[in-house]
Amino acid sequence: MTQIRLTPEQVSALEQAGGSVAICRPDGSVVGWFSSKSRFLVPKENPFTAEEIAEAEREAASTKKRYTTQEVLEHARS
Repeated sequence: MTQIRLTPEQVSALEQAGGSVAICRPDGSVVGWFSSKSRFLVPKENPFTAEEIAEAEREAASTKKRYTTQEVLEHARS
């Protein structure tokens, strides 16, 4: 699992928040929300663009071969 370390100032801001906190990219777009009660990201709206959703739907509708996680891991180990 990837880990992102917060600065002491960021931790303080999260701890002082009265509710959910938006976690944003440098351009201001929202990555997700941190809930001070549950201590994890709580999505409130779809973070994907219309183009990303359309591409995912095209991929899901395709009949091309798909691999399970187990198959991919077995191939990586070989």
